[in-house]
Amino acid sequence: MSGRLRVILFLAAAAAFGWGLLDALAGIPPFGDYRGPYGDVVLQTMGELRHTQQGVAAVTFDYRGFDTLGEEFILFAAVAGALLLMRRQPSEKERGAHDQAPGHPAARIGPACRVSGLIMFPFTLLLGIYVVLHGHLSPGGGFQGGVLLASAFYFVYLSGEFEDLASFVKEHPVELTESAGAAAFALLAAIPLLLGEPCMKNILPFGEKGELLSSGMLPLFNIAVGIEVGAGFLLLVHAFLKQVLLIRKEGKK
Repeated sequence: MSGRLRVILFLAAAAAFGWGLLDALAGIPPFGDYRGPYGDVVLQTMGELRHTQQGVAAVTFDYRGFDTLGEEFILFAAVAGALLLMRRQPSEKERGAHDQAPGHPAARIGPACRVSGLIMFPFTLLLGIYVVLHGHLSPGGGFQGGVLLASAFYFVYLSGEFEDLASFVKEHPVELTESAGAAAFALLAAIPLLLGEPCMKNILPFGEKGELLSSGMLPLFNIAVGIEVGAGFLLLVHAFLKQVLLIRKEGKK
């Protein structure tokens, strides 16, 4: 295919997609004009059907639960693919971290930064656990809480060295933790099938609305997602830093 023909095809495709995008933008309702009848249905029924006050959790793990099951394993596959791409190649070797810009003075981590990191680590970890456990009661949930859990360990690196983070992140145990989270989600979704009920249907007592132990299986789904997301993001952070700081081509410093 000649270059001229490629340009013509690109311009034609760009014009078609551009027209579709502009047409879709023209059809968007004005800001504040809510036209989502499904949202009204969820808000009217989630209290009676799910005994929860958190509409997002009810939608995620109940009204569209099967989609969430698929999304969960999309994330799992994405993390596995990223780790596969960043694994050490036969032509590469690991070596100790050293200055990437010799001749330029490196910024030293001051005491204030180290203390801030040490303080942020436990508080961020605790906040992540709180957001996961209260995902059926307040904004948040397993995904948001899982990201906070992984971010807590990132503070370890920011306030110290890569070796400090590596001492927390043992790759195989974290990989097993991520797999356990994904397996727990799939198991929770499949247990109702064994009882002759639809996939992901609640089979636990709903409890008292507004209490921590309520909303049936929603808290368990949030915990499974939080474990998988937290471990997955932690693996990604560790792999990216390891790739940048430690892994080099043979013969290169």
